[in-house]
Amino acid sequence: MNMLAPILPNDCLYIQLQWENEQILLCISKEGIRRVEEVNAERMITIRGSAQAMMSLLKGSLKLQQQLRLNELSVTASFRHILLLESIFFLAKPYDVVR
Repeated sequence: MNMLAPILPNDCLYIQLQWENEQILLCISKEGIRRVEEVNAERMITIRGSAQAMMSLLKGSLKLQQQLRLNELSVTASFRHILLLESIFFLAKPYDVVR
């Protein structure tokens, strides 16, 4: 998470991930990422989609913008926050090691 520190907000940015009948609330900040129960609605981003689309996003198989264009995910956030999320997901995705 240290390599992401320069782009992470000082205060919590809340992300609500929703798929099928499930949801999870996360807080992302320079202090790290953690699951939360209560949310400051003013700083909340909501990402909705199928479980498969959510896994593709979290695993880094497809970028957020790609899934938005394909209508696999929908995001309720400012354009600036969407770009921030795109950067976080891209930089944090697992990379294959070539040997």
